[in-house]
Amino acid sequence: MSNGNERDAIETVVVEYLEGMIYGQGERLKRAMHPQCMQAGHFDGTYEFFDRETFISSVEGETALPPGTPYEYEIVSLDITGDVAVAKVTDACFGTTFTDYLTLIKHDGQWQIVMKAFFDHANAAS
Repeated sequence: MSNGNERDAIETVVVEYLEGMIYGQGERLKRAMHPQCMQAGHFDGTYEFFDRETFISSVEGETALPPGTPYEYEIVSLDITGDVAVAKVTDACFGTTFTDYLTLIKHDGQWQIVMKAFFDHANAAS
């Protein structure tokens, strides 16, 4: 698969993750995130270090946008080395703007997020 095709495949996973989060669709998050995925960062002043299931539960507790509602995001950078990739993504949801660092691995022909570290811009500690 060419590097351009890999980029397209990774962007598809990133969008699946974003829309799963923003639209409150846990099944989409499960497809985008490896079952052993971890995520960490400070959200609304609280340090979070969650496994995938805890993260999905926390997202389901937030106010989701109706599916299809436009949202803002940008893949700021994408670095691919073989079957490992790191995407830096900015997105707006839950009343803040996030910078997400998503580490992905391709296994059995499929890219999935294995680790997410994030920064919550609106609620950052001074």
